Amino acid sequence: MAVNGSSANRLPLYEERALSYEHPLLGAVAHTPGLSIATTSVDRLLTWGLTSSLWIFPMATSCCGIEFMAAAASRVDLDRMGTILRGTPRQTDVMVVAGTITVKMAPRVKKLWEQMPEPKWAIAMGSCAISGDFYRNLYSVVPGVDLVVPIDVYVPGCPPNPEALMDGLLRLKERVRLRRAGKLPAPHIYSPSTLDLTRPKIPRVGDPSRDPSVDRAQEEGALHATEPPLAGADAPASESVPALTGHPDKSEGAQGLEAILREEFGVTEIPSGAAPVVAVDAHLRLARRLRTLGYKQLVYVVATHYPEKTGAKAQPERFEVDYALRSVGPGSRIAAWRLLLSSGQSPPTLTGSFAGADWQEREQYDLVGVRFEGHPDLRRLMMPETWVGHPLRKDYASDTACPPWR
Repeated sequence: MAVNGSSANRLPLYEERALSYEHPLLGAVAHTPGLSIATTSVDRLLTWGLTSSLWIFPMATSCCGIEFMAAAASRVDLDRMGTILRGTPRQTDVMVVAGTITVKMAPRVKKLWEQMPEPKWAIAMGSCAISGDFYRNLYSVVPGVDLVVPIDVYVPGCPPNPEALMDGLLRLKERVRLRRAGKLPAPHIYSPSTLDLTRPKIPRVGDPSRDPSVDRAQEEGALHATEPPLAGADAPASESVPALTGHPDKSEGAQGLEAILREEFGVTEIPSGAAPVVAVDAHLRLARRLRTLGYKQLVYVVATHYPEKTGAKAQPERFEVDYALRSVGPGSRIAAWRLLLSSGQSPPTLTGSFAGADWQEREQYDLVGVRFEGHPDLRRLMMPETWVGHPLRKDYASDTACPPWR
């Protein structure tokens, strides 16, 4: 059979398919000095990109947030891992919860978590985020952020140092790689070298390696209060702050607080170690009178609840509300007084006379249950609107449940 020249040199069809295809540019790039070529799968490339660019949304609510900030500073420098902090959940894939999560904060954390795109992960940093720690049984604290969002890595400590957070991020990278490979990550067991790296610089109380002299120094420091500011002619005018029942500056032509209480408001007993008790119906007049004397700053409004007692020391339920005003400028003075309220009694509001009275009175209503007559917007300030009861009352159980968060 005659065979023409063009078909004589052609390989069989099945052998042509066995030949690998090479793009013309591949050879040129391969032979270019200083360039190299690597081949991999798309999944490995995506895994490398995910683990090398963990963008963090910071959920720092308390003291662990300070260690979190230090991890992003120059000494630890999370940026060298490709880990940067973002201020919006829509551009992050890792939420680091550093600190206590309260019942009021829990739905906000959940909402921010839901705004983060998939895939995403979460790290619980510190004992409070992990379990609630000291505040676990407190009415307002969620006993573990894993009740709110799913947690991938736990970084223990109170607080953990920046190196511990760095190690937690390395464990998260390992977890991401294994899960993308279809494997189940095994629980991480810290090696002695890792424990040395993440151990706090000063051992905590109870640690066998802690120097006993540190305990003694802390105990001595706790037993000696800070020296009070100087008072009298030798003290600078800005530091001359007398006791809570002190007198306004005589150079301003103002009468002493005690004289005002005795002569204008009929107060006969002025204790030396506490603020005097003023009648409820005289409370507003006293505050306005002190304002005319220069006491323009409302320092605090603090309420205390005393439950009903029976037996030998029986007494009805009552409340005590303490007030303090301060004069502004050099030679500042403080004036304080108390109100004793029976159950159901309401003191008049100071919202029309002093800035800050609005939210301070709302706080005492929210936490203790004292109602202030005439307040323009008396509603909860710190607790959710749906909260039942007032948590700083003495008859309120500190471990009260609040589904679904605790």
